[in-house]
Amino acid sequence: MHSFAKYRFRQESHMKIKMRFVAALGAAATCAIAQAAPINQVAYASLTGTQVVTFDDVAGGAAPGTNYNGVFVSSGASFAERFAGQTNTPSGGFDVLSGTPTASLSLAVGAPNQNLNVFINSGSQVLTGLGPSGFPDFNAIGEGSFAVLFSTDQSEFGFQLVGGNGGSATIDFFRRDGSLIDRIVVGGLADAFYGFSREGGTFDIAGISIFNDDAAGIGFDNLKHDVKSDGTVPEPGTVLLVGAALASLAGRRRFFPS
Repeated sequence: MHSFAKYRFRQESHMKIKMRFVAALGAAATCAIAQAAPINQVAYASLTGTQVVTFDDVAGGAAPGTNYNGVFVSSGASFAERFAGQTNTPSGGFDVLSGTPTASLSLAVGAPNQNLNVFINSGSQVLTGLGPSGFPDFNAIGEGSFAVLFSTDQSEFGFQLVGGNGGSATIDFFRRDGSLIDRIVVGGLADAFYGFSREGGTFDIAGISIFNDDAAGIGFDNLKHDVKSDGTVPEPGTVLLVGAALASLAGRRRFFPS
């Protein structure tokens, strides 16, 4: 082969190797991006899931409703204040969650009367977290955090928010191993429906925690997801139900009717 032809052959070969290397790097980067894809906020109506948690299958009642001092299960999903590994540091009457959940993802219960409650609002039962002042103080209702754990991984999640007064909610999405998929802070809270979808439709949402700073507290209803959950999830104790406590609607006006 002529020396010039040999040189051109070597040059073309090197170029092909370089192009294959660049293509491989691009594929690897695309894969990495897909694995780290975020959660997108979407219209609740666009969610395709048919699984909905209405809390109508658990004890509730007139406000302040039923106080839950332990993990409880509704429609196959499990609920408590936070996940094991997270820290709750109350601030200004609200729960604030920080830290990283431990693997495998499991629920952690709040202090007595500072975990969760369910009560009837406008004819429908809603879930709220209980803030530091504790049940049955109306200043506690809706100012605490809550976490939901699914026995099967999800690709989408949504809820109806009750009583929003312009505050914000911090929503963390976790994998089964406790790693954070994404954190979304939603501001200007209102009585509205909110939806969230995993980029690329990946099924790896095992649990979600939410805390807020809305002045009068908020409640949650019609939690939508796309894969049936059966309540068989790791959690630190027996499911507990502490009886209903009914009280007069004295105190400041909150998001539930007086």
